[in-house]
Amino acid sequence: MGQRWLYAGLWIRMLVALLLGVAGMAVLLAAEFALATGVIFFLVVLAPIVGLAILAMSGLATVYVGVVWFVALRYRETKLSDLFGGTTRGVLGELGEKLRQFVYGDPQNVAPLGSPSDPPTVRGVAMTVGPFVGVGVAVLLAHSLVFTAFGLSTVLWAAVAGGAVTTIGFTGWVVVGELRSAGSVRADLEDEHEIISAPERKREVTRRVRRLAGQADCPVPEVEIGASHLPRAATVGYRPRESVMLVSRGLVDSLDDEELDAVLAHELAHLLNRDAAVMTALGVPRAKIRELFGLFLDQSDSSLVLFPLLLVSTPVYIVNRLVVPTVARYREYVADEAAGELTGNPAAMASALSTLDREYSVQHTRDLRVQWSTAAFGVVPPPWEERKVLDGATRFLYRRVLGTHPPTEARIERLRDSLG
Repeated sequence: MGQRWLYAGLWIRMLVALLLGVAGMAVLLAAEFALATGVIFFLVVLAPIVGLAILAMSGLATVYVGVVWFVALRYRETKLSDLFGGTTRGVLGELGEKLRQFVYGDPQNVAPLGSPSDPPTVRGVAMTVGPFVGVGVAVLLAHSLVFTAFGLSTVLWAAVAGGAVTTIGFTGWVVVGELRSAGSVRADLEDEHEIISAPERKREVTRRVRRLAGQADCPVPEVEIGASHLPRAATVGYRPRESVMLVSRGLVDSLDDEELDAVLAHELAHLLNRDAAVMTALGVPRAKIRELFGLFLDQSDSSLVLFPLLLVSTPVYIVNRLVVPTVARYREYVADEAAGELTGNPAAMASALSTLDREYSVQHTRDLRVQWSTAAFGVVPPPWEERKVLDGATRFLYRRVLGTHPPTEARIERLRDSLG
């Protein structure tokens, strides 16, 4: 009965998180679609203004260059042959190089359009201003042809199609990035664990994992041994066959045989339950919003267009950030229960948790290499570092509200309750 209620509680939490995640994604997709459609439509409608602005700036640049040439020919020692001679520097020419230096900064304060003392050549002006004139003319012609051939309603539908493509493309890019993140997580874990060659330990742990995997009827994940003296274990991967289980030297040395089997069974349970895949899927709305914030903070003028979208997405981010950890914490209870069932010894899992919690408190100050950036993949959370101000409130927020692991004491109590 206890196990049935445990899994029922997990499914209820997953259902709530899924419904809120789907609702959040719907809000995000609708807002992204509306913004992208509006931007594309107004760009098309305002194309004549853009084209005329480009031509106007090109004309002003040409007039300025003409004045520079007149002053250089009239009052300087410049000859007409000088303006038609010379060589261009790079693809953009002399004037293009000066524009580049002006935009990116130049210690000599080079005039972007030349000066009477250093006038640009005709070829340089043509190679730099000419493309802008071409773009302006092309924009005006394209706008005229589009509206003549298709009309406003067709342009509107084209903007809708463009908005849909943009929204789907950005979402797909985020999802692919999240799926590929397993590789970076594995790299971080391997870096923190500092993988070593320990044939005897690896052979022993692999033998135990193979036996437990046989009992659970699942593929055997790859096993790696870490140099850390902290008793740590973590598993990363979406499928057991392609996953890796990282076990520290400290874990093998700190636990007895039954406790070690229980911890390994706990990690196998995470693989069997596809916990990494589930948590990644539930966290997609938050991942999308992180990418949007990244685009907004890139300090480009165009990023300001995203500001309305950020206002809409902020509540979605908060809800997702609060709900997903509740599922993660409960999945730890389920993995503990599964480990006890797989080994037939829930007491060993409870004893292992107690040992890990105690050893962490003793050993973590000795291992300064550990940054805890992958704490969510461990068996128990790292020791809490006391704050000088608002320690209680901060601990409640990061451990009870946003934490990925429930209190170790609560997990031990649940396992002991299952015994009798």
